[in-house]
Amino acid sequence: MADLRVELLVVEDCPHLDRARRDLESILGHGVIEVPIQLIYVGSQEDAEFLGFQGSPTIRVNGDDVDSQPDLPVAVGCRRYRTADGKIVGSPPVELIKAAVDSHRRSRLQAFQREEAAKVAEFARAAADAEAAGAAVSDLAPTSGAAESPVESASRQPEGRDHGAE
Repeated sequence: MADLRVELLVVEDCPHLDRARRDLESILGHGVIEVPIQLIYVGSQEDAEFLGFQGSPTIRVNGDDVDSQPDLPVAVGCRRYRTADGKIVGSPPVELIKAAVDSHRRSRLQAFQREEAAKVAEFARAAADAEAAGAAVSDLAPTSGAAESPVESASRQPEGRDHGAE
């Protein structure tokens, strides 16, 4: 999760900042690696336009709004969210934050699994190539009789000489 980037964009004196931060910290706290929250204060309409800020508070995970609403205008002001049961609240619902973080975790896990599978496949390919190369070398070895080791060759006495008579 080291590459997880979390932004909390707010206007100054946002009444929902504490709730949004608490919910975000609670969800991020379930991970193994501590993830910092980048707190960004939006102070002007120009800043809001530059950031694509649609109201306070906004939570983004790796640049994606946890509650993407493309039709919502850019604005310096409060933002409202709808919960799964239809209530209007002033902070992103926990389910949306959790879904965004979990989606990132799943995609990282899948990427890791793909990388590991590629390593295993490469290892298997290299082993098969080595085995094929080994089989080719053994095919060239003489088949009539077993080969002598250098130790056996050195310990054998030459024929025709009597070494005990010296």
